[in-house]
Amino acid sequence: MKNRIALILSLILIFLVTFITPVKANAAMLPILTIVVVNPPDDLSLSIALLQGDQAETKLLERQDIAWEAKFKHFDHQFWRYSELYNNAKLIVSSKEYQFEIDLGLDNGKMVCRLCTLDLKSQTLSKGFPAWRAPATIALRVILTLLIEGIVFYLFGYREKRSWLIFLIVNLITQGVLHALLSGSDMPGYAMLIFWFAEIVVLIIEMIAFLTLLREHKKWRAAIYVFVANLLSLALGSVLLYYLPV
Repeated sequence: MKNRIALILSLILIFLVTFITPVKANAAMLPILTIVVVNPPDDLSLSIALLQGDQAETKLLERQDIAWEAKFKHFDHQFWRYSELYNNAKLIVSSKEYQFEIDLGLDNGKMVCRLCTLDLKSQTLSKGFPAWRAPATIALRVILTLLIEGIVFYLFGYREKRSWLIFLIVNLITQGVLHALLSGSDMPGYAMLIFWFAEIVVLIIEMIAFLTLLREHKKWRAAIYVFVANLLSLALGSVLLYYLPV
């Protein structure tokens, strides 16, 4: 048993060292516009053309690729001061395959889409994320977490059907709610803080649940399992927030 715990802790340390993520002390300026494109071409670029009289100023959006999608973000710290420049703003879409423009404009002094999805084939913008995105990303993160915690559960010697049923029910509830809370966030830094705080709550809930419900081994083994599994889950989840869409 001691050898298994040492092996698990060693894997956690290797995991943490391998997937180091950057941390910034100051919060970055939030984008005034974020456009999501699913499976974008490698050469795709998005720009905003701001019209003032006969003059046009073009600003290139910053591209961030995450898994199967790209987020194009537009920053302008003087937006509220010069918002009239956006009255006739156009989104310029450019790649070898796609060349078109979409009107952006303002609605009561606000961007019509602060967070929207661009459909390249129909050449349209829609508010928010696609309907399938949240269920797909939540399911993917929960499955990966269950896989890691399931390996730990097995290494701690749990074999009975009842123990595994408890494991699945408890983790599907806690991890499902946890990752649902994170879904749709466009601020990874804040999502990370929420995730860390929520993991503490999950640790407490799972500690109570497993110590109360598990009968296969002694309570001290269940307590060590919950601590180790959630430590590994914290490391995995922190990595997934950077490498998978939130």
